[in-house]
Amino acid sequence: MGGSLAKIAVLLLALGVGPVCQAQAAGAGDDQDTAGLHAEMLGAPVYAADGVLIGQVSDISYDEDDQPKRVRMTSDKVLGLGARTLEIPAGLFTVLRGAVVVDLPAEAVQTLPELTEQEDER
Repeated sequence: MGGSLAKIAVLLLALGVGPVCQAQAAGAGDDQDTAGLHAEMLGAPVYAADGVLIGQVSDISYDEDDQPKRVRMTSDKVLGLGARTLEIPAGLFTVLRGAVVVDLPAEAVQTLPELTEQEDER
């Protein structure tokens, strides 16, 4: 899995898409930078570790150090009828400027539980 994630990251870097954490290093803690990054990432594509496009970012939450701690994404339902919302915790994704890469293959993402309405409101 790690090799595929690395290949995607190298491809995105070659396209001019840089890591978020490096971009925030100079202005860590600056609410304006975080707000701009948040707005930029909403709707960004989400890729699985095997390079498959699996959805798009619907929300990102941050910890006290302004580092992404969870990503919510929308994805097509298994049979393609409607959409579902998934929550990916820190440690299972890499946020890059312009994209998110989940450290799971697309098939494994399909098995993740969908958020319920109660979980969606928190």
